[in-house]
Amino acid sequence: MKKQPQQKERVSRWKGTYFKRNFVFILLIACIPGLLTGGAVYFLSIDKVEKELQRSHETQVAREVSRMDEKLGVLELTLTQMAYDSSLMNGLAERDLEKDFTFSYQLTKKLFLLRDQQPLIEQASIFLNSPRPLVLNPEYSALTEQEALRKYRSLLAADNSIYWNRSGNQAMLIQLIPGAAEKPFGAIMLAVDPKEMESILQSLSPYPDGSALLLDQNQEVLFHEGEIDFEKTLLKEVKKQPEGKGHFQMEWDGKVYSVSFGDMNRMHQQWTFVSAAPLSAITAPMVFLSKVIIVMLVICICLAVCMTWYASKKIYRPIQHLLGLFTCGEKKTWQASGQDEFKWIEKRWNDLSLESRKLQEQLLRQTPHMKKSFLQHLLQGDFYYDNEASLRSRMEEAGWSIGENVFQVLDLQVTGLRCEKSIFRAGDEQLAIFTLTNLAEELAAKHCFQPSILDIGRLSVTLLVMKTNSSDLKAYVTELARQFDDVTGLSLTGTMSRKKERVTEIPALFQDVKSGKSRRQFANRHQVIDLQADFPQGEHSAPYYPFELEKQIVQAIRLERKQEAEELIRACMEDLAEKAAIDRHVHAALIQLFSRIQEDILHSGLNPSELFQHRALLLEISELCEPIEATAWLMDAVVTPYLSKLEGRKNRQQKQVADRVIAMIHEQYMADISLESCADALGMNSYTLSKAFKQVTGINFIDYVTQIRIEKAKELLVNTNKKIHDVSEEVGYRHNYFNRIFKKQVGMPPGVFRQMYQETP
Repeated sequence: MKKQPQQKERVSRWKGTYFKRNFVFILLIACIPGLLTGGAVYFLSIDKVEKELQRSHETQVAREVSRMDEKLGVLELTLTQMAYDSSLMNGLAERDLEKDFTFSYQLTKKLFLLRDQQPLIEQASIFLNSPRPLVLNPEYSALTEQEALRKYRSLLAADNSIYWNRSGNQAMLIQLIPGAAEKPFGAIMLAVDPKEMESILQSLSPYPDGSALLLDQNQEVLFHEGEIDFEKTLLKEVKKQPEGKGHFQMEWDGKVYSVSFGDMNRMHQQWTFVSAAPLSAITAPMVFLSKVIIVMLVICICLAVCMTWYASKKIYRPIQHLLGLFTCGEKKTWQASGQDEFKWIEKRWNDLSLESRKLQEQLLRQTPHMKKSFLQHLLQGDFYYDNEASLRSRMEEAGWSIGENVFQVLDLQVTGLRCEKSIFRAGDEQLAIFTLTNLAEELAAKHCFQPSILDIGRLSVTLLVMKTNSSDLKAYVTELARQFDDVTGLSLTGTMSRKKERVTEIPALFQDVKSGKSRRQFANRHQVIDLQADFPQGEHSAPYYPFELEKQIVQAIRLERKQEAEELIRACMEDLAEKAAIDRHVHAALIQLFSRIQEDILHSGLNPSELFQHRALLLEISELCEPIEATAWLMDAVVTPYLSKLEGRKNRQQKQVADRVIAMIHEQYMADISLESCADALGMNSYTLSKAFKQVTGINFIDYVTQIRIEKAKELLVNTNKKIHDVSEEVGYRHNYFNRIFKKQVGMPPGVFRQMYQETP
């Protein structure tokens, strides 16, 4: 059943650490330039601009102070010019303004004109102390009150002809007249308009919540603009400053103010101007600019987030696709592992690669078995009902490349294993076949053949060869035989089948080769049998069998002459190889010779099946390929086991005879026992008995009897108090002979032996 492919599993991108990390990384790449630029603009440019605005504010204050100084200077100059106007001032002290209406009118008109020309002047007036105290304000007004007169006269006591004075909450510019007189008789007084001065002072601090002060030489407020409470605090802070001019910052009511102050020279007086402006007002443009920058940064960050999201999705899409393919139902396992996508994909890839390698290795390991199994089933006829196309398809699935190739079956038979030049010996058949198989596969690759093993025998291998129709298999076999001889010193016989194009004909080719290989010459040399060629004429000649050699071989075996039998068998095999020629005839002759030997085995009373350990000897005969091998097989498998069995049976009979003689000796050693009496009792001649007894025990009959008698005498001497004469009679010796034989065997007389070994009672 065809396996259904697994569907790709949907994997959330936010579940993967790689997507998150990649998203953050791209977002940082997108945002860092903007953040750095914005930060640089905000922290570097704004600070610089703030300082520049501060300097601009100070410059503005200085400029407005200069303008105010200029306006006050113009006012002072105008007043001075009026004081030195000869048309007005000459004879003013002697004129009676009350009566001289014309001059009084001109003077009043001059005051009105002066007030109208100077916006700073709120009121212009003239005080005359003589001839009669009066005030033109600008209308004529006589001074009758002493308090007012005293106040006006005090103005004339000043050291300077022109000066500033404070009258209540109003500042006045006073010019004594005449200007150069030591004793002035009057004064021109100009009262400054507070509103105009506030307007001028407002230019010093044009910001909301700002304030400006103008102080006289006594640090009293002449003019002010701003809140009274703040001005008091500001005045205190200014008085604390060690220098007469400069700027500083102060905090009031939660706000930071920038304060600038300095001196003004006004008619021999030192005035002080003070300007206080909130920093927030000064830096208001930068606050707006900062907000613009922040808004732009926020917009850029939002845009970067959107672009990062879009780019991350695009970048992550193939990864998500791969992750879905590799997860395959293990989504929870991946999420529980905490690994990022690439680590997981790498792990899954390695797992799949390892599994794939295992499957490939398993497939590679199983491919030879699959091919072997297919060929076995093919040869056994299991595919009898399959058509040609089906068999070709099976072979191609198993790894064969058929194409236009033709099929031939090649049987390779190894001979010469027992030759002197062979590097192998008996028992190395598998090594020889292994070497042959490797050489055959290497050489087949050079000739562009596709060999497959059909069958492996004891010293043969059968191959299915797929090759082109033009390829020369005979040249391949010839070269293989040469290389195999160079490497191993063995000979090779190649049997080639006919060429066929159909897979269904392979079993027939295999059977043809198996039967056709018996046409080889029964000799140890390189041979090539081409079943497509005509059969040799000598193959159908009458069979040959050496009956005389057979008789000699059987006779030598009967007489247990192993060496002679081996030489006769070797001569027989060489004769058969020369005259019977081909394998099938030689094998038939070998079967005949084996049957003749087996008949003799049966006559000897032995069971051939047990003797040969139930081996399939006829099958082994069919595998013999050369005289030396056949000779060795007959000797090792048939003759040697048979002769060994005969020898073993003879040894058992001799041992039984020896055991009976030994028992008789132990029973009759004290009597006059002899070899002849024992032989008569057993029904044997004395020579055969003596030979068998010595072969089993290793010593002759007389020596064994003497040994038994001496051992019994030792026991009697040590364990009893019998006389030596009695002991000698009990062991079958005369007394005189017993002493001599005992001393000869033991090395001391019986009496001395008893004294040495008998225990004291």
